[in-house]
Amino acid sequence: MEQEGVIKYSLDFQKQKLNLLTDTLAKINSCRASMIDHGLLGQVEGRYDGYGFGNISIRSTEANSLFLVTGSQTGHEQTLSGSHLSCITQINIERNALTAQGEIEPSSESMTHGVLYQQSDRIKAVVHVHAPDIWHCADALKLASTSEEIPYGTPEMALAVQQLSSRLMQSKKTWPILFVMKGHEDGVIAAGASLEQCTKALLETLALSKKLAEASS
Repeated sequence: MEQEGVIKYSLDFQKQKLNLLTDTLAKINSCRASMIDHGLLGQVEGRYDGYGFGNISIRSTEANSLFLVTGSQTGHEQTLSGSHLSCITQINIERNALTAQGEIEPSSESMTHGVLYQQSDRIKAVVHVHAPDIWHCADALKLASTSEEIPYGTPEMALAVQQLSSRLMQSKKTWPILFVMKGHEDGVIAAGASLEQCTKALLETLALSKKLAEASS
């Protein structure tokens, strides 16, 4: 298995304190608590060589800011403060490059988040989790997915997510959009109008995957 949590993109990072709204932090921490409770995000001994997994982002209304994303390897934190978030100000898919600021470097999956925000103004939040139950039942659940040949954190993955999310939004069948990254073990992403919406979609899909697994056992 490819090592989890490794940043592959080129990063132009400016270290500085972020002044975040209390409501923004509350929304991120609420979503994050639900994901941790269900084992979809965090840092657990024996999983992924002990590296943190999963990340959350939310579209920012600040000038020159694209979105806020949880920092690299913050999975062990129970509650996040402003020092645990990074502000992405620019992305370049072709160069696989990010410009960011904050007190911590952004998540290794930030490029994927950025691609989704570029796709549509309707997308206000993105949640990336590691959900073995969903991942292994992706085909049975008829979930959209990126190719197993494409690893995370690469320009190829960014392009694949760009194409897949565009197709999902045009189909108008599901909202928020939810898909599996077959080349990123256990990786599942939800993108929608709010963190609450993404949380609901992920937990409902998790429940379905567990029922499906029980029925086939």
